[in-house]
Amino acid sequence: MFGYTVRLARATEVDCLPEIERLAARRFVPYLDRLEIPAELLEGLTPVRFLRRAQAERRLWVALVDSRALEVRPERDIGQDIEPGDESDAELVVGFIVAKFLLGSCFVVELDVHPDFGRRGIGSALVEACCAGARSRGVRWVTLTTFRYIPWNIPFYEGLGFEVLPAEQWPPEIRAIVEHEHRYGFATQHRAVMRRRARRPAMPTPLLGGQLGRQHGKDRRHGR
Repeated sequence: MFGYTVRLARATEVDCLPEIERLAARRFVPYLDRLEIPAELLEGLTPVRFLRRAQAERRLWVALVDSRALEVRPERDIGQDIEPGDESDAELVVGFIVAKFLLGSCFVVELDVHPDFGRRGIGSALVEACCAGARSRGVRWVTLTTFRYIPWNIPFYEGLGFEVLPAEQWPPEIRAIVEHEHRYGFATQHRAVMRRRARRPAMPTPLLGGQLGRQHGKDRRHGR
């Protein structure tokens, strides 16, 4: 077992991020025919110059693990020259999220976690860090676009409080992003726009006994 840290990225941590993105994109390969895209469109989606600017503007977050706590190196290299047992600063970047701030929302441009570190809550922690960054700037909404037909994609974001936004509710800036993605090669019909509040609503306090039954009945009437 190992822990991880999520924080704003440092300038020295930007160069390894494209490799993490490339490795994470391999998970989409089995679905390329359904998405009607060639494999090369998944290569180099986020330019390093964009990442460097995002880092300077404090809208790029990274997830790190201490390599000294790892029994073995990741199976796929991340381009970071750190070896287990190194007593120096041995933080290993294993994921990142980068956003840009629009007029009405914070837009998640890219979220990636190295495949060897998946399913440990790192992606969720990165999203929450981005949402906290949005709140600190007084932004109410966090939006993103993602692929349909990928079994884990939409359910992952729904678990974090995102909802699919119907096309008729897309703000102009989001519509422009979807149109840009379509020109790039990501067909609009295969994309979903999702949105959540930057401040996630608190979960309701569980009710007991008869109160619980009445509450459940109300939920059923509203179709939840």
